[in-house]
Formats: sequence, C-alpha cells, structure tokens
Amino acid sequence: MKNTIGLIVLLFLFSTCQKKDFDIVNLNGNKITILGHGGMGIANRYPLNTFESIQNCLSIGADGTEIDVQMTKDGVLIAFHSESLDDKTDASGKVYTQTWNAIEDARYVDPIYSNYRILSLDELFSNLSNIGEHTFFLDCKNFDPDTSLTYLNAFSNALIQLIDKHQLVNNIYIELKRRDVIENLKNKRPDLNIFVYTSFDIGLAIADELALQGIVVAVDKISTEEVATAHASGIMVAVFNAHSQSRNIAAIEKNVDFVQTDKLRHLIKMLN
Repeated sequence: MKNTIGLIVLLFLFSTCQKKDFDIVNLNGNKITILGHGGMGIANRYPLNTFESIQNCLSIGADGTEIDVQMTKDGVLIAFHSESLDDKTDASGKVYTQTWNAIEDARYVDPIYSNYRILSLDELFSNLSNIGEHTFFLDCKNFDPDTSLTYLNAFSNALIQLIDKHQLVNNIYIELKRRDVIENLKNKRPDLNIFVYTSFDIGLAIADELALQGIVVAVDKISTEEVATAHASGIMVAVFNAHSQSRNIAAIEKNVDFVQTDKLRHLIKMLN
C-alpha cells in the first residue's frame, strides 16, 4: 500500500513538471513573457529585488523580472518592497522619508540574507549584462501620501531619466496603482508602457479611458473570459501571485501576456 501511494505521488510530481503543449492566444505575439518576482521569487536563497536575485533570474532563462520600486526623499529610485525599512533591513523609517545617502549601505537583517543590501535602480541597470535583451516590470510603490504636483513631477522625471539613460523605453513596463501618478507620467511620456494595478473591472475601465497598455491582476482574481475581454479591447494582461506550479499553469491556460512568478524554473520549463 505504501509503495502504491509513493508511486502515485511520484507520478503526480512528474506530470506537473513536464512541458506541455499550450495553445496560447494573446496580444503578446501568442507567447507569454516569463518574469521572476523580484528576481528569483520568495523563499529563495536571495532576498527579493537584490542584484544577485535579479541577475540569477535572468541567467537561468527568464525573459525578465518584476522589480519593486520606491523613491527616496531626494528622488533616487531604489529596489525595495516594504514601505518601512525596519521591516527587512538594519535601517529605519519609511523609504520616502530617507535620503539615498542615509540608507545606501542598509543590509537585510535576516541571517541568511545579511550579505545582501538594497540598491538603486541606476546601480542595478548599470551592472546587469545585456539589459536590452530583457523585460522589466517596475512595480511602483507610491506609498508617499504627497499628491502635490511637485511630488508627481519628481517621481515621473526620475523614472523617465532612468529609462532614457539606460535606453530601456521598449523594455520597461511601469506598473502603477495611483491614478494621479499614471496621468502625470502619461502626459509627460505617452510612449511609455504603463499598466494599472488594481481589480479587473476597475483596471479595465482605467486602461481603456487613459489608453494604457495593460492591467496587472492577481492570477487567482481574473478568469479566462476576463482576459479575453481585455484582449478584445486591445489591453494586455499581466498576472502576479503565481507562487505555485498549479498557478503557473492556470496563468498559461488563461492566455495572459505576462506572468510574474515565484516558481520561475517551473514556468521556464513549461514554456520553453
């Protein structure tokens, strides 16, 4: 009996790891762009958004990566997820209240991550190889409650300067929640790839109204039919929360355009 159960488990694991033939139909040339979540994803040997995690993600065959983006008090864009630096690092305070000079040496405090530090996006793109061959989704965390035109211009200008400096206008997709930030950036640079990150219905309405390239939705919060509805309106779909093999497969079967995954090796194997 134990042998039978063991055989069933092995067969299940084998079947979920095998490449399948998917009939993908989307707005992305009928293929899905494979993106690591913050590089190699959660529960990895590297912390999210570090150079090492992102470099490894690209080196193993991903098309690109999602990167969490915040802006410091003095206008430097950094790769960091949490609103507060206290959450993961030996620095303190909210990112938008700190200057880059004050936090650039901050390191992650988890014992297994203590050799890694936060970094600026300029530093990241300056040191990655062949960046023009990859796709980058910038998940912009506009935690700063400031809604003034001064703030909006500073954030948009920082993004534009970064993109133009590294010649990544065709490689970067900007993921935004705040409508005021979207409108400000869209007005300055209508050529940029902007995605709105919210629920499907709200996202579709905003993307259609503002002529955005796409929407970003959790993979378990959007159906195959809703993806098709977005595509019929010329709006691309990126999904996140693909933190299991079954969610990777669900994303593929829904015909989305981009998948931000924590199970990166599995998704690469499924699609390549």
